[in-house]
Amino acid sequence: MRIEKIAVGALNALAKHEGKKILKKEGYAPKPAPAEPVRMKNPDGDRFRCGFASRVTMPKDIHARPFYLAGHRTGKTVSDVLDPLTVSALWLDCEDGGGMVVIGADVVGISGVEIAQIRASLQDFCKETGCKSVSILCSHNHAGIDTLGYWGKAIVGPIPGDGKDPEYMALLMENMRACCREAYENRREGKLYVGSVRVPEGVFRKRPPIVARDVLSRIRFVPDDGTTETWWLNFGAHPNTMGGDNQLVSAEYPGYLRTAVNAQRKTNVLFGVGPILAVDPGELSEDPYENAKLEGELLAKAAFTIDNDVQLMPDVTIVCQPYLAPVENAVLALMGIIKTVNYKRAAAKDSSLGLALRTEMTYMRIGTQQILMLPGEAAPEFAFDMYSSAETSATGLGPEVNAKPLCRVAEDDNLIVFGLANDMTGYMVPTNDFILNEYGPYLDTATDRNGARHYHETNSLGPKITQVVSDTFAGILERLR
Repeated sequence: MRIEKIAVGALNALAKHEGKKILKKEGYAPKPAPAEPVRMKNPDGDRFRCGFASRVTMPKDIHARPFYLAGHRTGKTVSDVLDPLTVSALWLDCEDGGGMVVIGADVVGISGVEIAQIRASLQDFCKETGCKSVSILCSHNHAGIDTLGYWGKAIVGPIPGDGKDPEYMALLMENMRACCREAYENRREGKLYVGSVRVPEGVFRKRPPIVARDVLSRIRFVPDDGTTETWWLNFGAHPNTMGGDNQLVSAEYPGYLRTAVNAQRKTNVLFGVGPILAVDPGELSEDPYENAKLEGELLAKAAFTIDNDVQLMPDVTIVCQPYLAPVENAVLALMGIIKTVNYKRAAAKDSSLGLALRTEMTYMRIGTQQILMLPGEAAPEFAFDMYSSAETSATGLGPEVNAKPLCRVAEDDNLIVFGLANDMTGYMVPTNDFILNEYGPYLDTATDRNGARHYHETNSLGPKITQVVSDTFAGILERLR
């Protein structure tokens, strides 16, 4: 018997044992109840109030002790700082109708356990301000400090130990809270707009189907008093330009995007990634550091060309819907069991391992603009209906076996999708392109019938996740309609 099969058998046994322990203690987790929508509206006008704040968030002793870099391989420590990491917050309200806050961070991701801690620490803030929703977007920065745990020093074969630094995590949360308060205090009255532009040279897709969402979306707040505008940007490309050999801390292309925007005109910028499975930034330079800079400058230049702004009315609906994500990947399950990553686990009938993750998605409608925040890295074809045909797919199956694309669920080609939001649950791979290594499923990569390498499945919860996400989203919209 091959060693991979023995290893996978052992991992599966450990994961199933954990599932049985949870089942004995808690029973099977019930399906989460439908979440009540939060509504905010200003029926007497067309103005919002928006505020913004940002803070550099770097350990003071980054050169004095090891910090693990969140990207490409485990156990890689920071050698120096190229440019600083930041935390930002955007406050938006409809005056008397209450408000919401969106936090953006130059980090690879934050688990739902830490997200719950951050929200709990903001309870007083929410009571004082009338804040009805707190969302946290991670840029998925692969040149930042590990905030998930994936990239610590390996302890069991390729399985890493926890790479998070407790003091840095505390600083991150402290600055998030401070930015929320500052953003609320900085609010101004003004109008809100949404627009977009295509930037095809800003994306490179390295896995079939060779399609990517090349749309840069901008939600733009223009204050009545002529002070600084606030832009909330979305683009679907991995901030991983600097490559596997990099040991320098950087905010990657989102940081250069902010810098380039402000070089032209002082502007508050909050950035969040879109569906980024196998989507890299454009190939703009052979030098990885120059490529990150050029990507940021390219997107900044494109943002200034947006000329199709549509005004959004102060009528907001938000639904934060918990759901259970079945776990078929015993490697990821083990990382939760040994506390490399903090996951909220449950016993589940619809998983071969008997395990599920308790996670969530958030749907927003601001005026006419629909926004979906997902806790992982979705394939752009799943989000925007660009599935492989039977002739080109990895499995030979057609798109009819796949989950309904998210834009079709929303009946909206202009749906804005944010990834790495409010949790980190891995890749979301369409069914007809999902294949596993025959001998080491979820442990080793596979090669499909067309010769394409399939790495992303090894960091996916399993083949069921796209259907669960699509169905959960459909349930939200059915209730609202």
